[in-house]
Amino acid sequence: MEPTSDIKHLACLVMRFNGLLNVQLIGDVMALLREADLSLPRLVTLSYLHRTDSASISQIGDHLGLAMATTSHLVDQLVQGGYVERREAEQDRRHKTVSITDQGRDVVVRFYEIRINDASQQLHRLPPDLVQRLSTLLEEAIAALQPHP
Repeated sequence: MEPTSDIKHLACLVMRFNGLLNVQLIGDVMALLREADLSLPRLVTLSYLHRTDSASISQIGDHLGLAMATTSHLVDQLVQGGYVERREAEQDRRHKTVSITDQGRDVVVRFYEIRINDASQQLHRLPPDLVQRLSTLLEEAIAALQPHP
């Protein structure tokens, strides 16, 4: 189904808005990646595991769009860094379950804090009445987009 021009226009506005919120984001995230000795795919993996608690290597690969061998290597690097733990699945010892460690959670929380702080600096420039209206609209949009059980 092809999006209507109104939806495409809204998508463009959201992208522009997001770009304006993330003025310093790339530099700050790159500094975090260097400090933690992580790549962007490893950070995305940690973020995914932070949301899901644990996942199989194939689930991680599907989420990242990576081949199984590449995903296994990525997970090996995260295990060596102390960011995740890999265990045999209870149902089938051939399958491995990967879960995030406290050290991995700390990195993800720092990543989220960088994003929030950067956006907050930009949003602080808006008039209070616009902040309130925007908050209300975004809360409504988020509620409407949430998956229904």
